[in-house]
Amino acid sequence: MQIISLILGLLGFLVPEKKKFYIDDKWTIELPPNWDTTSKEIELEVESDIHHIIETIFFQIGSYLNIKAYYLDILKDGTYEKVKADTQDVAEVFENIISKIKDKKEYNIPNYKNSKMKSYEYTYYENDKNFYAITTGFFMKGRLLKIDIASTIKKEVEKSMSYLFSIKETDPKKMAFLKKVDSYRK
Repeated sequence: MQIISLILGLLGFLVPEKKKFYIDDKWTIELPPNWDTTSKEIELEVESDIHHIIETIFFQIGSYLNIKAYYLDILKDGTYEKVKADTQDVAEVFENIISKIKDKKEYNIPNYKNSKMKSYEYTYYENDKNFYAITTGFFMKGRLLKIDIASTIKKEVEKSMSYLFSIKETDPKKMAFLKKVDSYRK
């Protein structure tokens, strides 16, 4: 594979370089190298409970384009203890969260169907600018991954939807190793 990349690079057919970013140490997303990241703590109300979660924000330098991501562990009452919620229960939590957004409509990703994800498009005003956004929820047993892509330019958001397909779950062993290495640096 490296030989093919080298040959294509020499011929001028460079494959666009991607940089791997982490979403709360649980997921990765690949974005172009001119993106950066930050995070903030937000309060999220889910079924009358307030959750304090870390929202990871990716932004393209010099643009209004941004991607906000967070994930929730969703449990339900089992016979003797809390158990991971089924994907249907997770989808209901996503619908509850998204119900607070006015004037939204379902967004269908072209040429892609999956019952374990759902997207909505809407607009909102922030800092005297009109933003177009697409919010996508990924439903897994006991987990919800919510991604918001927003910009002042609709085409920019729709093109950025392709970044969703680079999201992968991180290997817990690799994350433990990286945290250990990072602790030695401090």
